[in-house]
Amino acid sequence: MTSEIAKRYENYKNIGNFILDYDEILLFYPDYSKIKTKLEQLNFISKEDAEEYFENNYKNSALYKKLTSIAMAEDEIYNFMKHNMELNYSQLSLLFKKSIDSVIQLCELIDYMGHYPTTWPVPKEEEKKPEMEDLLEKYDIIIRYYLNDELDKMQITSDDVVRVIETLKLRIGYVDSITEITYNNDWLFTRKATDQKIKELVDKIIENLSYFPLSCYQEEGKSKREEGKKYLRLQYGNNII
Repeated sequence: MTSEIAKRYENYKNIGNFILDYDEILLFYPDYSKIKTKLEQLNFISKEDAEEYFENNYKNSALYKKLTSIAMAEDEIYNFMKHNMELNYSQLSLLFKKSIDSVIQLCELIDYMGHYPTTWPVPKEEEKKPEMEDLLEKYDIIIRYYLNDELDKMQITSDDVVRVIETLKLRIGYVDSITEITYNNDWLFTRKATDQKIKELVDKIIENLSYFPLSCYQEEGKSKREEGKKYLRLQYGNNII
């Protein structure tokens, strides 16, 4: 992104309903495709490899040494640490997948928005991707020809572009944190909270990963998409969309 484009984007962050060309979203986050490809190639350690690593290394861990220092029986130490490893694996592998999927989903949305079918006056149903359309509906985003569009190009609002990109950045931050934690296998031996607390924390993070800010219209109990459809129907007839 050039400095000029970056400056424009920063300005758009303060102008919620500025109308811009639909494909400008590709300019404001050009690396979306590289990020998607990179994340698709990331793999979490397999359960089998995690179990093998545990068996070979648990006695060298700080947790093992701490438990032996309080005179816990060897079989109790093993059972406790094995349970802890399995809990950590189940929760972090789930978190890893959810965070990766959440980023890939928005990368795909950027691609879909930036290459939206341009059939006039509205795209045909067979040109649309149902999964992406569901997201546009959920996030109250509409890409359309406007009544006074002299450039004959579909457009979108700055609010929609900013919400997608800023949410993507937040989700990437979660991915970075998780990959940093799991960079080596020491996390298999960590124990910082009870089972319940660990599960609650993971559930909370997953909930955060699904968060997407409301549109200006949604904040007022309205729908930008429905308003856009209303104008299209007024212009082209009730059956247009």
